[in-house]
Amino acid sequence: MRSLPRDTMTARQRVEATLEGRLPDRVPVFDLIQNIPLIEHVTGEKVTAANGLELLCRTIGERLDVTRGVAAPAKEGIVRHADGFVYRQEWWTSWLVERPFRDVEGALEYVRRNIDEVRDRRPGDMWTFAGRSIVWGHSTRSPREQYLELQEKIGENTVLFPAESPVGLDTAHIRLGLELFCYAYAENPELISEWLEALNECEIARVHEVADAGLSPVALVFADQADKNQLMFSPAFLRREFFPRLRKLVEAWHAHGVKVIFHSDGNLWRVLEDFRESGIDGLNPLEPLAGMYAGEVRRAYPEWVLMGGVDASRLLPFGTEEEVRGAVRRTLAEAGGDGRLWLGSSTEIHPAIPVGNVLAMWEEIERHGYYGG
Repeated sequence: MRSLPRDTMTARQRVEATLEGRLPDRVPVFDLIQNIPLIEHVTGEKVTAANGLELLCRTIGERLDVTRGVAAPAKEGIVRHADGFVYRQEWWTSWLVERPFRDVEGALEYVRRNIDEVRDRRPGDMWTFAGRSIVWGHSTRSPREQYLELQEKIGENTVLFPAESPVGLDTAHIRLGLELFCYAYAENPELISEWLEALNECEIARVHEVADAGLSPVALVFADQADKNQLMFSPAFLRREFFPRLRKLVEAWHAHGVKVIFHSDGNLWRVLEDFRESGIDGLNPLEPLAGMYAGEVRRAYPEWVLMGGVDASRLLPFGTEEEVRGAVRRTLAEAGGDGRLWLGSSTEIHPAIPVGNVLAMWEEIERHGYYGG
């Protein structure tokens, strides 16, 4: 690869080329930005809860070719839902801190009720760890209208993923808590399997309502399956309760001409062949500290689009700018030769990453990520 004087493709053309297996003019820059100093550096304005979304979108539009998970930063506080679930939120992060049950019996009773709730869906409904929601928040506007409004804020220079698409397993084990989920499955596997099927069917129905390759040629399907060392569930469990449903969800997106990148943190090597058989078109986020080195994954799965790859756990927050630049060059050399690489952080640009390291990563991609012609 050698540097060319100017970009010769739009972001959309660049992304579509990689999805179709063609060489783009350069490697697309991908990321999920959740870093206030970076936003303020790029825009020259101070971030507040009121202007946070606007400034985030301006930053994305100026610096990224493709992004996902765009959301306004929320004020810090406790949010209590009517169903008894309680969340703590802080800027872009939310986590479940209280559930309306404390034991397996209560969890199973909740599952029985929730199966009926999930099946009684409205157009646009999605079920995640935060419960029932309309994409991008409750609104009288359609998901398409909301998407177009967000894309307009970002501008034409960046491809926006549609709302991230849950397989259902994440929703289930986070809603119950991982320990209670495992006990509940041991107690009543048929009921939990029925619940997972209902959640999956709900998302497939939503995909058929909203998928539109004219808006975005790619979707991100997600379910975190691993930590940095190993899988959270056994391969046997995943092959019984997860991979058949992943395949159905991938097929739903493909039916509308939309490619699928699958997202899971952690070390996935034991089941990467299962992901291949499910029909995914690419993988994210490729955590080096979990052994998911982009070059090794590229050699094993040359057909996939690889998205991410620059370590956000140790290198980006604590490394030097030159170390970041070196990692970018290595990843380009090892995984970027065939064009199927969208390079960025291995999770997101989180608050612990210094602005200088982010700029070094982007500059190095733009300096060395061009394909000669």
